[in-house]
Amino acid sequence: MKTIVKGIDLSNAVNKVVKAVSAKSPNQLLEGIKLSCKGDSLILTATDMEIAIEKTIIAETYQEGELIVPGRLFADFVKKLENEEDIELFTSDDNRLKITYAASAGYIQALPSEGYPIIKKDIAQNSFVINQKSFKDVIQKTSFACSQDDSRPILKGCLLEIVDDVLTCVALDGFRLAVCKKPVRNASGNFKAIVPSRALQEITRLLEKDEDVVTVVIQDNSLMINVDSTVFLTRLLEGDYIDYKRIIPNDFITVFRVNKGLLYSSIERASIVAKVMKNIIKLDIHENSVDVSSDSEMGNVKENLIINLEGKDLTIAFNSKFLIDCLRVIDDEFINFNLNSSIAPCVIKPYSDDEYLYLILPVRMTA
Repeated sequence: MKTIVKGIDLSNAVNKVVKAVSAKSPNQLLEGIKLSCKGDSLILTATDMEIAIEKTIIAETYQEGELIVPGRLFADFVKKLENEEDIELFTSDDNRLKITYAASAGYIQALPSEGYPIIKKDIAQNSFVINQKSFKDVIQKTSFACSQDDSRPILKGCLLEIVDDVLTCVALDGFRLAVCKKPVRNASGNFKAIVPSRALQEITRLLEKDEDVVTVVIQDNSLMINVDSTVFLTRLLEGDYIDYKRIIPNDFITVFRVNKGLLYSSIERASIVAKVMKNIIKLDIHENSVDVSSDSEMGNVKENLIINLEGKDLTIAFNSKFLIDCLRVIDDEFINFNLNSSIAPCVIKPYSDDEYLYLILPVRMTA
């Protein structure tokens, strides 16, 4: 293999695919990045068998070929060469990759590519088209609520559900639930898939052009996107997702509207004291104000905010982290809290946006 590429192109490509390199695997090949020279292209591929990323860049090829280089070592080395105009990659007779730049050269031990997993890209059963900004928004507003518990692996992913050209993305962990909806185009029909949250987070890093669209393709147990000469694939989670619609109440006794920014700042301050008491903060809702408070052996905080209240007064407690996670992703200036009792689920919605909903279980208060 012998080819010449631009330093910035190689660095950007390696930075993308290295996210799929296995950190530690009994199969040494999975800890590497596959380099394939074909025609006027250099193709970089990495997979840990859960996700796979393939990036193609322009190259001036003198000899076609392919090999496997240590993924993280190669990424660290190439990162230091991104300002080099031209970089030559050449496979020496002793199975090392020679990297020539300016008047210097470095060598990295390589492996033959035989036995490297084949990345299946010919999938096209179900698909939809969505604006890149909208897809990132859906993921960022929900994936943080996925479970981190290995005992319930199905909840470590988001449910993507297409019904009548509307994408609904759902995440829950047993304590909270996030639901976001966005319109899509050219959906092949109604279908659903459960996508690992880690894979969705990596997808957001690939979507760099907000006004462009991306086609999401799903078949059997795989999801694929292809954007800017980068192919991303992930395995889907298998099993039945929880019927989330049955969890969400429709009627409420107490509803109040509050400025999101003011509440967010207040909860953040209260959470500093609450950290020593399992992050518990209390909302005391009465008349047209809410008291945000936290108490611990180290101190206490109590702040009062003006609200618009409909219904009964109520006192309720939450894990402050769960509230902060939600408020951080809501864009509206005002939000609605929808409540029934101090022990019933609370539903939070943007005041002027029906596309997003967040449900959180309260913490039982001790006398």
